Amino acid sequence: MTEEVQKNAGISRRAIVKGAAWSVPVVAAAVATPLAAASVAGNLASVALTTPTSSLLTLNLLDGGGTVTAGVLTTVPTIAALTSDAGTITAQTAAITISVARPTGINLSVGTARGFGVYSVNGVLTTPAQRTAVYQTAPVIGAFGFPQTSWSGTAPVTIAANGTLNLPVVFGLAGVSTGVAISALTNFAVTLSVTINGVTRTAAGTITVPVGAGIL
Repeated sequence: MTEEVQKNAGISRRAIVKGAAWSVPVVAAAVATPLAAASVAGNLASVALTTPTSSLLTLNLLDGGGTVTAGVLTTVPTIAALTSDAGTITAQTAAITISVARPTGINLSVGTARGFGVYSVNGVLTTPAQRTAVYQTAPVIGAFGFPQTSWSGTAPVTIAANGTLNLPVVFGLAGVSTGVAISALTNFAVTLSVTINGVTRTAAGTITVPVGAGIL
């Protein structure tokens, strides 16, 4: 073989080796792209009770039927906000509980007043089987004070990665009023608990009823 042919052969071999070396990253990049684009199952990152509204609310009576309209501005949260982490929550069932405590600082030793319960969630009316309203009791006088209420149910949810799903919540009045006059600002603590895929998050909110509302 001549020197010229040997040189050409050497150049050709180097060109082939060089080309092969550059082809490896191209193949690796092509494989990595679909993996990066694959969806990741998400978890519930946080929940919140948001968007409080203050108005002359007309509230449904959960026990007995009918409605009562507040005489002064009453404030209630209207949204249960569910937020996902960096993954997507797809077609999951959320177990939701919303509880309303008895107000603190107001002691009714005789007679009963109304409290707040959940009338609907995400446009779906709640049922008596999903709700509880528990009064304090004592010998002779029986039930007294305000009820402590709770609602438990489910809702189908799909939440984009780092996204938020807003579920409308409507509160009504629970229990029975025996005509006891409430002459103090009344605050009801509200607790929201949501469980998706075994992950539970909680949040707190407040319902505020000023003096003169005439709904309790």
